[in-house]
Parts: sequence; C-alpha cells; structure tokens
Amino acid sequence: MQHLQKALQSIEFDTINPLPGEYIGLCRIPSAEGCVEFVKLEAGSYQPHIHDTIDAHLTILTGKGRIILNGAPYPFHPGSTFEVPRGASHGFTIETCTILLSVQDKPILDKETNEADIRIA
Repeated sequence: MQHLQKALQSIEFDTINPLPGEYIGLCRIPSAEGCVEFVKLEAGSYQPHIHDTIDAHLTILTGKGRIILNGAPYPFHPGSTFEVPRGASHGFTIETCTILLSVQDKPILDKETNEADIRIA
C-alpha cells in the first residue's frame, strides 16, 4: 500500500470552490467517454448538494469519514464504494484527509464555461 500512498501524494490537484466556503482538490484524467476525477477532501464538513444531470460512482482511496447520502450517514474507509445517482443529495464529514476516485457520465464542472451542475440540497 505504500506505493499507492506515494502515487496519490504526487497528484497535482487544482483547488476549486464549488460551493460557498468549500474548497476541494480536483485532478481530472482525460477520458473519451464520461469523466474520471481524483477528488481531495480535507478534514471537515461538506454540505449536502445535488447534481441534477450526473450519475457518479465513488471509490474511497484514502481517508476516513462519512458520506451523507439522501440524509443517511454511511461510514467509509479505503475501498468503500458508493453509487450517487443524479438528483441524490450527498455531502461528507471527513475525519482524515480523503482522496476518492469519481467516475461520472460527464464532468460536474465544465472547465471551458466554468459552469457546474451543483446546487445546495
């Protein structure tokens, strides 16, 4: 597992501000179909939000905390996976710095227009 930790620590994340007062690290991997992103969440709370047009599969790579999915808390640790369908409310309580892999049917943030499919739940 040490090689995984080193590889993840070497990722260059862009810091983005998707919701007021919240900052996340984002590293998008080029993909001909859909969207593949590494997401870094520092310890703290991330308010529940909704993506109206995007389905996502999340895999926790490092860290510990809880995802709040449609109001229900689910603990996570490395290896945990979650399906987040379009329209589902989800937020996070992060205990230790977390890196997750998000595979989506399209990007949440359009880097060309800087528009995002995200709203507070």
